[in-house]
Amino acid sequence: MKDINKKTKTKLLLSFLENVPFDGWSWNTLYSSAIEIGLVKSKKISEIEKSNVRNLFNDSLVNIIQEFNIYLDNEMKQSFKKSKSKNFRIPDKIKSQITLRLKAANKFKEAVRLSLGMMALPKNSKIALTMLYKTCDNIWRNCGDKSTDFSFYTKRLILSGVYSSTLSYWLNESDFAKVEDFLQRRLNNVSNFGKMKKFKNVINQSNPFNTFFKILQRFNSSRYS
Repeated sequence: MKDINKKTKTKLLLSFLENVPFDGWSWNTLYSSAIEIGLVKSKKISEIEKSNVRNLFNDSLVNIIQEFNIYLDNEMKQSFKKSKSKNFRIPDKIKSQITLRLKAANKFKEAVRLSLGMMALPKNSKIALTMLYKTCDNIWRNCGDKSTDFSFYTKRLILSGVYSSTLSYWLNESDFAKVEDFLQRRLNNVSNFGKMKKFKNVINQSNPFNTFFKILQRFNSSRYS
């Protein structure tokens, strides 16, 4: 198998995602995708080549999901940079980025659905939370957010609720205009979260992921979720 650069690895990832609806989220799907893009020259992949292909994703199917998440974050960021939305007010910047991210994922909707099922398993919950945190953090940073106080957490927490609910709606709605309307309604509700400051006692500056998890647990128990 030839040496892999970032561009080729992305090509393999996208081929895999396109094949997932037909072949499932499995190593065999990754192997066939490697053959499909010419990464593996023979039609029958050897055990050594299988190992090499798996190692591109740290021998972990969950790592493929993480790479997919990074890909969507990067696509969102690059598209946002090129758009006129970067000059808008903050709520519109957030709406633009979420919309761009969902559009980048639109052709891989079934792959997203399957990946969410995998990340819903208890053993993957910490990784799932970390990915959600990083995506929300990226969106805020792309907006130019430089907060370091308690609002740093509340902004990302609130956005996680907005993004998660919109993602769920998007998975079951083919009309993207309705998805955008749903997202706008969620953003319009953001003003209802002034009460989030009552969670200040769970802040742990040395462990932001743990803090995010604790607040999100309480957030998800609210009537909004």
